[in-house]
Amino acid sequence: GTVSASYALNDPIFIRRVTGGVGGEVSRSLVNVDKQNTIIETVKQAEDGNGMIVRLFENERCRGPVRLQVDFPITDAYCCNLLEENEEQLDINQNEVQLDLKPYQIVTLRLVPGAEAQ
Repeated sequence: GTVSASYALNDPIFIRRVTGGVGGEVSRSLVNVDKQNTIIETVKQAEDGNGMIVRLFENERCRGPVRLQVDFPITDAYCCNLLEENEEQLDINQNEVQLDLKPYQIVTLRLVPGAEAQ
């Protein structure tokens, strides 16, 4: 819980309610991972304007698969270097990508949204 507590203290989350859907207010997450040992550090527009950059890291000295889900359709996904240059194309399963993380590994992803998401 140390990492969560330090982020809550030093970098609080901004939350904005949105309305829509069947029940009025809905609770959704723009980007989500399925493992607690993976921290999403940065979500931002790519410097060249082509997609969204997601930077994440493993923080509990574990290795294994991680699924990253987004709340919009994506057409392309890439592992990038820190300069946001595409290095490896990732397979997309609907709005998810899967990657294998090593202990304390930092990963930068470029997610290119589908036309209906832009």
